[in-house]
Amino acid sequence: MESYFKAIFSNAILLKFSKYKKLKKGMIIIELKKVEEGIISIYENETKEKLINARELHKELKNNTKFADWIKRRIEHYKFVENEDYICFLKFEKAEKYGNKSTREYYITVDMAKELCMVENNETGRKIRKYFIEVEKRYREIINTPTNIFDFMRLALNQIELNSKNIENLQLDVNELKSKIDVKIKNNYCLASDIAEQLNLYSENKIPHSNLIGAIARQLGYKISYKHYYEDEYIAVVKDISKNEYWQVYFKPKAVEEIQKWFKDNKEEIYYEIQYVRNTKNGNKKGEIKERGYKIENVCYKVDYFSK
Repeated sequence: MESYFKAIFSNAILLKFSKYKKLKKGMIIIELKKVEEGIISIYENETKEKLINARELHKELKNNTKFADWIKRRIEHYKFVENEDYICFLKFEKAEKYGNKSTREYYITVDMAKELCMVENNETGRKIRKYFIEVEKRYREIINTPTNIFDFMRLALNQIELNSKNIENLQLDVNELKSKIDVKIKNNYCLASDIAEQLNLYSENKIPHSNLIGAIARQLGYKISYKHYYEDEYIAVVKDISKNEYWQVYFKPKAVEEIQKWFKDNKEEIYYEIQYVRNTKNGNKKGEIKERGYKIENVCYKVDYFSK
């Protein structure tokens, strides 16, 4: 018959594998269900994690060292980590005569308990460690053996989730591998800004006009809008780790040649300039050129008029 253990304590450390309910300021309650009553009792919290009472383990190991000294030395010597390998709290109990008394309790993971048994280096420690291993094995068999349709569905969903994570990790590995050629690409291929500089095309703020080169590339049918790895004889789309994993388009020599040729062949046809009428007394004189650029796909790309 399953029994329940309740402990009320203060200054508790919230542990990632335990679920606590706060009762009032300074007081927290934890409820553990006893699931094994063998050599050592094994408790289970609400998230199904198994925990061992270190004081009970110490007693069963028949170690002559005082419990408080024993557990502190073991933790320090073997580098056990609080909130990962164990939790520690004050347990309050009513004294026989008057008032309350408190004891410092340690609840440890099964892995930590097995290691503590092993370092005792005696037959009792080996016996208890073997017991923990057998309990773990039995619980794994129960978890992985469906006894009804609901257990079967749970196992199927778990497997689907695991497979999905594996596929996702594989895709990440592939993308990372593809991105490693980034350095080699930079030495051989051009960015849109490089081509703009070669054609002496600058935006009004004196920056190489990459957007204009992108418009020409789309006119030529290059697939520059992809947000995943892509490569053909004209371009390569690669993740640039130096720019927060931004997908960068690199133009190969063949594409650079075609873009330059297209621009030279169409330069006069798509070039525009707009003049504004001066607000003079005559009112008919043309004003200074206020805007120059290239119009592609009905989109005007303004350029620095000094670079024409």
